[in-house]
Amino acid sequence: MKKYIYEAESISFSNWTGKSKQDYLEIINERGSRGWRFVTFAPHSAIPKGVKGTELVFEKEIDDDNFI
Repeated sequence: MKKYIYEAESISFSNWTGKSKQDYLEIINERGSRGWRFVTFAPHSAIPKGVKGTELVFEKEIDDDNFI
């Protein structure tokens, strides 16, 4: 049976411009080069006028021997 581990990485947005402070594609590509697969994103901090941050969720297949 395949087993996976998951990690999330937070990206915050500028209060002034509403744009992300980090380049999300750069993060996804960098993680991909280390064997992680981008799964989804989810808002992690909501404010009255929108979302303050987002979490990128990644998964990686692991061997049964390395399963926690």
